Amino acid sequence: MSYPTDNHTNNAPSDPFDPNDIAAAQAPLEDQPTRLNIPDFSPRASSTPPNGAGQTGGQADQTDQTDQAQANAQTSAQSSAQASAAQAQAGDTPPGEPAEDTAPLPTPPSGARTDYSRNSRQADPPVRRSGPGWVALTLVALLMLILGTGLGVGLVKASPASFRAFNFPGSSQTTTTPTATVTPQGLVGTPAPTIAVPPSASDLQQTIINVIRTVQPSVVEVTAVGTPGSSTGSGEIVSGAGYIVTNEHVVSGYTTYSVTLSNGQTYPATLTGQDAADDLAVLKITPPTTLQPINFGDSNKVQVGEFVVALGSPLGLQQSATFGIVSALNRTASDQPQGSSGQTVTLSGLIQTSAPTNHGNSGGALVDLSGNLIGVPTLGAVDNSGTPADGISFAIPSDRVQFAATQLIKYGKVTNPGQGFLGVQGEDVTPQLAQADNLSVQSGILVTGFANDAAGASPAEQAGMKIGDIITGADGQTINSNGDLSAILLNKQPGAQITLVVVRGSTQLNITVTLGQRPTNS
Repeated sequence: MSYPTDNHTNNAPSDPFDPNDIAAAQAPLEDQPTRLNIPDFSPRASSTPPNGAGQTGGQADQTDQTDQAQANAQTSAQSSAQASAAQAQAGDTPPGEPAEDTAPLPTPPSGARTDYSRNSRQADPPVRRSGPGWVALTLVALLMLILGTGLGVGLVKASPASFRAFNFPGSSQTTTTPTATVTPQGLVGTPAPTIAVPPSASDLQQTIINVIRTVQPSVVEVTAVGTPGSSTGSGEIVSGAGYIVTNEHVVSGYTTYSVTLSNGQTYPATLTGQDAADDLAVLKITPPTTLQPINFGDSNKVQVGEFVVALGSPLGLQQSATFGIVSALNRTASDQPQGSSGQTVTLSGLIQTSAPTNHGNSGGALVDLSGNLIGVPTLGAVDNSGTPADGISFAIPSDRVQFAATQLIKYGKVTNPGQGFLGVQGEDVTPQLAQADNLSVQSGILVTGFANDAAGASPAEQAGMKIGDIITGADGQTINSNGDLSAILLNKQPGAQITLVVVRGSTQLNITVTLGQRPTNS
């Protein structure tokens, strides 16, 4: 339901507001017949006096005729009309019955006995109007007086809101008050109070707005087309020359690429290089003007709980932004890529965030409140049924993005991963798994297989580890899951050594492993 806010034509009074209206509406009823145009039913010609004590109705009529004759002698013009009316009235009033009270009469001629003063109505002579028609007309007049007074006072005293409540669009009703107003939006009643925003909250809000405005020109939409169909993701400009970083799974398996800038302009792109192990790729466009590269932040300084903004094209909605926090660090997540290797890729050292992301955010930007890139969104968590989990997504740390992108631009691939490689495949130990497999510990990493490094061998296997071993510690830190181990390995270079605490059956062992180099894509 809407209420008119601009057009009050159908609801405004037709006459200017008269201050006397209020006085008239509040005045006694006897002051209003002329104002309300009530027919004048006062006795214009009758001057029937009150019956004297012991007089009959006939004697009253005779006395009335005598008085009328005396009055006619004084005014010849009046006497004829009054005599005629008196005769008609005399015949209508049965003798001995009291007459109904009437409205005030005109001042009589000099010498008349009847007093018509409003202040002495108790002494007025009783006059009766006979017949049902007069009674009906009198009742109608009284009803109109009462209604007129009630409406007059009510319309003047009623609040503007009471009129707005019935002021529906298209209504033909009108009001007689010029004071009725409509609130902006046509709402009825008192608006809810506004909330005073603390300066700190206002500053935070403005900071987020500034971050989005600053970073958006550096974020693009990436479209890939090929035999599998098409893919849509996001990317960020890392060089004014037209280099753009995105996820490897956005472009893998496709042959034609295009990039849409924040200004809506779309340009064809070529694939410079890709690295499935890091889920990163670089595209190149040739724009007509210099592009605005994104600023890289130091992901090693990111802390759990700090605010972040995710930008990209979720579900193809370009230049979308969401807000959240850093939920955790050094997460490990796996995905089945579309690349030529066809192997499951396990990413480590990931940043977990609560900023909502969806399909299309892949390859976009996760930035801090300084507008610096701290991660590239890559994967979202799913529950046991395969349904995406809200508020749980992962981003590749910016330090790793910069390290890999530099090599992809220069060589077209990552020639030196720069990460130590342990070469084990494992499953997180849970109480349920421990009970099912009759394990001696309730947490850790159960070794289920080995993987070869760049030299073609597993450093862990070469050091003496076996399938079924459980890794419970590394370099003096407790290991409860793959994420714990990945966080330790993330900053270790090839050739570095790591001491593992291993449970084999009921025996605990310490095994030292010399890390190899992570394998690269050919």
